[in-house]
Parts: sequence; structure tokens; C-alpha cells
Amino acid sequence: MSFHGLWVEDTNLADVASRIGADPASGVECTWADIGEGPNPGGNTSIAWMGRLNTGWTQIIVVGATPFDPLSALSAGNRRALEFAWTVNGVHDVLLAVDGRYVTALSTTRPGVRKGTDPHALDRYTSGLQFDAEDSSWRSDPDLLPSWLEYSDWAETLIDMSDDDTVDDPHESMPSEFRQPLELSLNGYSPPMATCVTSALVVVGRVTGRELHEEWMNGLHTRVLIP
Repeated sequence: MSFHGLWVEDTNLADVASRIGADPASGVECTWADIGEGPNPGGNTSIAWMGRLNTGWTQIIVVGATPFDPLSALSAGNRRALEFAWTVNGVHDVLLAVDGRYVTALSTTRPGVRKGTDPHALDRYTSGLQFDAEDSSWRSDPDLLPSWLEYSDWAETLIDMSDDDTVDDPHESMPSEFRQPLELSLNGYSPPMATCVTSALVVVGRVTGRELHEEWMNGLHTRVLIP
């Protein structure tokens, strides 16, 4: 499970596509469900799915592993641009660039950690949010996934038994209600990390004026190819 989001203070989609290295002529309208339809990019080509988020900002979701550094180009011309991503290997910083220059890197997992030429530029958007991968307050969350607390305690016992060759494989006797939490865990989910991700997306929403939401994800947006 992964996510790579970009946001830019510009609603000219052809201009935005060009500045992330995509060919505007490759653009086709599609839904998220059909993002994989059309010409297969193959090789080192990525897909960007973009659409207007509101009257001032464009939202972009990138699909593909091609490494590229879009914020400098996206923010050129005295614009603001944001980037946030996560993979099964971890949650990235929220990055802010202004007028072609990186300004802030806000750590989403280490409380109070900021970098950049203006490291506190996003601080006014973080009120009430939590960026701490080690936080344990999730254990008292009434909306916690059923069985997750019990699963977490059970998973901790696996760590303690991992070096004991005399113990049978505990997965063989794993309670059936732990299968869903186990699958989510293997895909990188954890309650404190989920809080960090949610907080990062709220920050982006506060900057842009509108959070990533279901209505936008269900909409029709432009698919372009990034060589």
C-alpha cells in the first residue's frame, strides 16, 4: 500500500502537467477505478491523475515508482506546492516549496522535527494534530479496529518467542479474529502511523483549503503519463 500526493497553487492542468514532466497531449479523462486503463506506460513511466481541488489548487496522485523531484518546478512563478507520500517502508515528511525553492520539511512521525529555510512555515496549520509514531494513546481509542488491541498484544509475544527454537509456530494457533489485523499489519498499517498520515493530510487540507475526500476520489480527472 502506498500513496504519493502533490498539490500546487495552479488550476491550469496543461501547465501543471508540463511542469511535472508529463505530456499534456497524453491526458485522458478517467476515474480512479480506471486509472490502469489506456496505454500501458511500462518501463520507467509513471501515471499522474490530476484534477482541480478547488478554485485555487490542483491535486495530483502519482502512480508508479519513477523517482522525480517535482516541487521546484511545480512551485515556480511564486506558487506554493506540497508533497506527501507513504509506502510500506514508512511515512514521508510533508514538503512545502515556494517559488521554486524548498521551504519546509515537516516530519510526520517525529514530534517537533522541522527542516528547511523556513522550518516553521507550516506550524500554524498543525494545531490539534499529532505527529508521533511512538505514541500509545491509540490504545484507548474507542474507534479502534475490533481485535486490534488483542492482536497487538499477541504480536508482541511473537517477538519474545522469536529466538526460542522449542516453541511451535504461534501462527498455527492464531485466533481467527486476528487474520484481518494481521493482513493490515503486513500491508504497513498501524494505529499511530495512521494518525500521523491523517494529520499530514489535514495539514495539506488546511493549506489548500480542502482536504482529500471521497467525492474527489470518485470523480473524473485527467490521467497523464510521466516518462
